[in-house]
Amino acid sequence: MNIRFINLLGIILLLFFAWQNCPGQENEVRALLPKVIIIKAAGLEKGKEPEGVDAITQATSEGRNVHVVTLALQDSLTQAGIECCIIRFNELDKLETLTKDTTIKIIIFAGPAYSSQFPRQLKGAVPKLQDYLLNREILCTSLTTCRFLESGGKTVRSFNKELEDLGIRTMEGLVIHHEYEDKDWEAKVADFAQRIQKAITM
Repeated sequence: MNIRFINLLGIILLLFFAWQNCPGQENEVRALLPKVIIIKAAGLEKGKEPEGVDAITQATSEGRNVHVVTLALQDSLTQAGIECCIIRFNELDKLETLTKDTTIKIIIFAGPAYSSQFPRQLKGAVPKLQDYLLNREILCTSLTTCRFLESGGKTVRSFNKELEDLGIRTMEGLVIHHEYEDKDWEAKVADFAQRIQKAITM
């Protein structure tokens, strides 16, 4: 038998077995999908001009704003071995892919508190996700940054009540000061991440 033909046959067999042992692209994508999704609605970071669907407020407050807190929470969850993805309220089309993953356990709604309410753009995401949240029994929670802790607490409690009235499972949310000194905010985020981790493993 021709030596060149034997070498070619050997290469083909090696490629075949390598392909057989490699996970498919779909499995690779699914493995990267998060177990926690944060849906964020807040004003744009300082220095950016609000326009179009992002113009829900003027530039967001400096310091411990929703952008800062959600990134800190994502970091804490990642360090705990939990995959986490942050998407904006106007990027819900991304959920069409994400929600196909059965490993997603928790969705967090994140936004500032305006008169003890979340922005309507954030609350508007709930009807779009309601069937998915109910069918998969997804646990939901929320986080807010606020001027006054009392207002922030009322914001997350009333939002939870609205979800519970729809039959959606909830857990206690997170409230952070965004203007006044809150020396414990990082510890609060870490504690929230631990509660999320515990809820996932229950």
